[in-house]
Amino acid sequence: MFERLFTRISALRTTVNAEFRAFESTLAVQPEAAQITARAPESVVYPYYVHRTRFQTLPVYSDIKNGKTRKLTLIRRIEGDIGALREELSRHLDDSSIQIKSISNQLVIKGDRTKEVREWLTVKGF
Repeated sequence: MFERLFTRISALRTTVNAEFRAFESTLAVQPEAAQITARAPESVVYPYYVHRTRFQTLPVYSDIKNGKTRKLTLIRRIEGDIGALREELSRHLDDSSIQIKSISNQLVIKGDRTKEVREWLTVKGF
């Protein structure tokens, strides 16, 4: 009885180790052809930075208040000059109704503009 259990456990260990080794080897081995010889393009430095979430998504959210009559767009996780981000975003959206929450480092935009803001931040390189 113990021999049968031992063989099952050892069989599970070998399959788990084989899967782990295969995953590890694909990350560890890098072919020489994959090395990049060209220079990377110069990165643009902005006076602000929008950190991504732990799931690598942009922190742009929609919020609905007042019995589903007031729709807002929130941008969170902003670091640096929030005023500069507000000015550039208001020029892009042609909208001056962007408020700054300086205590929580957030921007609040009237209306549901999440898709436009996410696309704009992606184009900017965030």
